[in-house]
Amino acid sequence: MKEKFSITGMSCSACSAGIERTVARAEGVERVEVSLMGESMLVEYDENKISTQEIIDTVINLGYGAMLYEENALKERAPQPDRLKKRFFISLCLLLPLMFFSMGGMVGLHSLDERISVTAQMLLSIAVIVINFKFFTSGTKALIKRVPNMDTLVSMGAAVSFLYSLVYTVLLYLGKVSHAHMFYESAAMILTLVTLGKWLEEKSKRKTGDEIEKLIKLMPATVTAERGGAEVKLAFADIRQGEVLIVKQCEYIPVDGKIIEGHGFIDRAAITGESMPVEVQEGDKVTGADIVVSGYLKVLAEKIGADTTLSQIIKMVKEAGASKAPLQKIADKIAGIFVPAVTAIALFTFLIWLGISYDIAKAANYAISVLVISCPCSLGLATPVAVMAATGKGMSLGILYKDAEALQNAKDINCVLLDKTATLTVGKPKVTDFVAYKENEKELLRLAASIESRSNHPIAECIRAYCEQEVGQVRVEVNDYAYITGKGASASLDGNTYYLGNRKLIAGVDDKKAYALEKEYSAQGKTAVYLASDKQLLAVFAIADTLKEESKEAVALLKAKGVRVGMLTGDNEQVAKAIAKEVGIEDYFAEALPEDKAKAVARVQEVGGFVAMVGDGINDSPALKAANIGVAMGDGTDIAMDAADIVLSRGDLRLVDTMVELSKATVRNIKQNLFWAFFYNCVAIPIAAGVFAFAGFTLNPMIAAACMSLSSLFVVSNALRLTRFGKKKEEVNDMKKTIKVEGMMCPRCVAHVTKALQSVEGVSEVEVNLKKKTATFLTDGTVADERIVEAITEAGYEVK
Repeated sequence: MKEKFSITGMSCSACSAGIERTVARAEGVERVEVSLMGESMLVEYDENKISTQEIIDTVINLGYGAMLYEENALKERAPQPDRLKKRFFISLCLLLPLMFFSMGGMVGLHSLDERISVTAQMLLSIAVIVINFKFFTSGTKALIKRVPNMDTLVSMGAAVSFLYSLVYTVLLYLGKVSHAHMFYESAAMILTLVTLGKWLEEKSKRKTGDEIEKLIKLMPATVTAERGGAEVKLAFADIRQGEVLIVKQCEYIPVDGKIIEGHGFIDRAAITGESMPVEVQEGDKVTGADIVVSGYLKVLAEKIGADTTLSQIIKMVKEAGASKAPLQKIADKIAGIFVPAVTAIALFTFLIWLGISYDIAKAANYAISVLVISCPCSLGLATPVAVMAATGKGMSLGILYKDAEALQNAKDINCVLLDKTATLTVGKPKVTDFVAYKENEKELLRLAASIESRSNHPIAECIRAYCEQEVGQVRVEVNDYAYITGKGASASLDGNTYYLGNRKLIAGVDDKKAYALEKEYSAQGKTAVYLASDKQLLAVFAIADTLKEESKEAVALLKAKGVRVGMLTGDNEQVAKAIAKEVGIEDYFAEALPEDKAKAVARVQEVGGFVAMVGDGINDSPALKAANIGVAMGDGTDIAMDAADIVLSRGDLRLVDTMVELSKATVRNIKQNLFWAFFYNCVAIPIAAGVFAFAGFTLNPMIAAACMSLSSLFVVSNALRLTRFGKKKEEVNDMKKTIKVEGMMCPRCVAHVTKALQSVEGVSEVEVNLKKKTATFLTDGTVADERIVEAITEAGYEVK
């Protein structure tokens, strides 16, 4: 059985590693994976040997919180608790007078009697310890369970500082010593600075999930439904499957469904990343989070809640962010032994300095510094924060990585194999050429539309659509309609019989001309469909599955990076050759069955290829599974998406190049983080231990605590740079501006203001806040404020 749990209270990779080791030791547990960033644990276990509650109790006994994971993807993240913020500011208020008592004399301030000063320091440090006692409870529980973590090191450093000072305070009162160096301020400073670091780190870590939160917030709190012929306001959670929902201009569509009435334009940028609104009408499918830019729609709710596309995307991204990249395994192994190793180094440092200097204060100073400066957090956060930031950014670009391994491995792609139909091409037949051999062209088009109106064949539908586009929906009444399988259709009009189909259907009518046309169009990858009477050829339609607009550019981008590009298709040789030539692909494999595509992938892998297979259909699934990286088009079949490692949420092949670049940027970021984490600990621990004391370069515990907090912040901040992936270099000089906009009353107003600002050349990244009545945007420095005011005013609003 596989179960997912929510875990709270983890502060570093030593925490997650400790939970993994402890739960893995329980009888009946087969596999455990704990995600520090995802705050979750995935457990595979034998339910006959261990229960869910026993697993939860095992985690709780370690000092962490645990519960079954709530699978509501559309639930908004709880606001960040401010207990760390409160703890920091209260600790800071106590720390400032403590610093006065301990160090006031060093900066020329009035010094109090030593006993009074030491007593005040002791009381103030006790107060700081009480406020931050969570470090001690968490650290001690972890130590008792033999899974020490960062809290163990912090609490040990603070406790040793306080207890050392307390002993000497007692000796001072007893008159056994006349003066002693106290570490009360060190104990308080350690706890205060680490609390500050954890608070800032938590704020930064939450930013990595901002892209997901933006999507979740797209769902409206209330919707309008049609019940009993009347419009009724409902809570989002009360929507039922089969419900008819009414969506007006500037409102978000809350479900996946079908338009049963209305016409309009919808913006699908949230899901697909498409920049231009799409026209929709009765019968068209819509997706939750689409926004109605203009129009009025009635939508039949087909998928609601967890079944919607939006929910599935959010779930996929969250799971990818919580998964572990192969690079993280190294860090996890080190984190598992990090705290015991640091504790041993601190003890060894104390004994060495005590033996060298015979000064217990100096020895304690160095030992405490070692405990405090070491940072398992930076090591543990190096990979997961980068993975979470990258998966969130990928989602906003239309790239859905299913796990961290796919995200890491995509950088190694050196060969991309592309399916043809609906991947390189649109996937729907289209009339590309029409030639009439009689003068009355419009009459021929009306005749063709009338014949094809009786058929639902894809080619018939595309011919009918083309004819109606050219001459409207005016048809003539035909009789004796007959469909001949594999050839086409025939019908009679005014006593004459007409044929519309392939060359076999019109055999004996202008054979030489028909053959020449078929040969000519076939060389171009097109299919010839003839309109003829009993005596002569009247017209010819050329049908083809046309290339997507971006396919040529996508192939060129990959080839420019040295990536080998090939095409696999089940289509015939002539069509395959024509498409490959048009798109710029030299290597192609025509008339390929599903197993042939998988074998083609294997052959490339045998000669050193790290293959990405891109496809959309059921016939691509074996190749998607066989490839090193399977990439499914988001508008393809569910089977293809299940078989793939990465899903492109819109059918834009240029995203393959972006996918590889984002992978490279992420791995580069992870390596930078790991280098910093290793470098920091390898350099900081020897300095804290006093290795460079001979040169006068030493640290005290307060500075050590500050260094430790900054180390984690550095790693998280570096990972957050991934959220800027894809921004143009020239945007570095962009100016961020915020204006106050009066007159906005509803989401429709927000859309109007957003559109007005986006229409100004040089303005980008527009965000309008209805509650605050503000608009924030970037300008490239060439946009005058007057132009901004003019655009808003023309839209009917006032700028303050």
